Amino acid sequence: MLIVLLIFTILLSWVGFSIVPLKDHTEKELFISQLESDLYQIQSYSINHQVPTLLIFYPYTNKYVAKTGASQTIVSRKLPAGIQIALTNSLEEITFYPDGNTNQFGRVNFKMGDVNMYLMFQIGQGRFYVQEY
Repeated sequence: MLIVLLIFTILLSWVGFSIVPLKDHTEKELFISQLESDLYQIQSYSINHQVPTLLIFYPYTNKYVAKTGASQTIVSRKLPAGIQIALTNSLEEITFYPDGNTNQFGRVNFKMGDVNMYLMFQIGQGRFYVQEY
């Protein structure tokens, strides 16, 4: 009986240790998905309402906010506790124009534990992507 209990305990502890990396991976993927979804929402709002929309990243409060020229907030999102906006970025704010394009290009760096990610805005047509490095 003790041998069966020992084997059962070992198997449960092995499953418990394998869940932690899975949780981190899922949290990272959820963050990336939410960020991309918010960016598409901001871009489509600019196109549909024919107004420029400003997206600002706040590294000290760890959030990003999108506003119209009339200071109407479209998106305000605080990042999850494990993810931080880096203080050194080539881009702190970006404007989406009514045609879907952006006013500049650059990247915003994020850190999640040992994993570094960045959001890259490409030049022309408002394209962006998120990548690990």
